[in-house]
Amino acid sequence: MGALRVESFGRTSERSWNSIAARIDEIENDCFGAGAFAPDELRRAFNAPRNLAVLLWDGDLLIGYTQAEPRRGGTYYIANTAIAKRHQGRGLVQLLMQRLYADVRAEGGRFIERDAAIANGYADAVLRAHAADVLETFDHDSEYGPQRFIRMRVPPP
Repeated sequence: MGALRVESFGRTSERSWNSIAARIDEIENDCFGAGAFAPDELRRAFNAPRNLAVLLWDGDLLIGYTQAEPRRGGTYYIANTAIAKRHQGRGLVQLLMQRLYADVRAEGGRFIERDAAIANGYADAVLRAHAADVLETFDHDSEYGPQRFIRMRVPPP
């Protein structure tokens, strides 16, 4: 394992979308299979003017990402978080989220919303990690299976 690092990705990033697009697509398909976002959807999500994205690297290998979209009232919706299966189970999501939360705060965001899968225990893990900041939750069905909607304050640094 190389040195783990996170970096914000956006219009001012030194890295171009074309330099990461194929790897983002690989990770997306590795994690979500038939439910994966299409390459054009990912390109739009990562490159929309006010959207935020964070990349997770293990040395020179891109191993994960998260992406959030602005909503009304100082809210960002986390639309996608993925870590390559080979690297899962090591608590790496926390690195992505810490950086994303810092980027949301820097943009003046105060709230996070997201849907989290119930079946794999991810929704419960998010709730445990952010119990003090959770404002609202409800379960619902989606094309991706049972999900838990979570609205929370952006955690403090």
